[in-house]
Amino acid sequence: MNRYRDIKKINGKLKTTKFPKIQDSPDDIVIISKALDRLDILAQKYYGNQQLYWIIALANNLGKGTLEVPSGLAIRIPTDYFKIVNEYIRLNS
Repeated sequence: MNRYRDIKKINGKLKTTKFPKIQDSPDDIVIISKALDRLDILAQKYYGNQQLYWIIALANNLGKGTLEVPSGLAIRIPTDYFKIVNEYIRLNS
């Protein structure tokens, strides 16, 4: 799979990817991370899609160069991920 296939160009220059702001919701799930937790594994568990790891990363200001999650952190899992993905698509179309 080519990871660059979905990157858009404008006048021959790469377009910057925009991410939506993720608001807190009383419906969000909060977990305490444990050893070996990773953003992609959490996304697979809660969303059924490991590629949505970026939602958990943005919501918790994590993932700067790694998918690993430090143990003992309170991690917020946004539950309305369909809305977040739709906003991501809108911002980048």
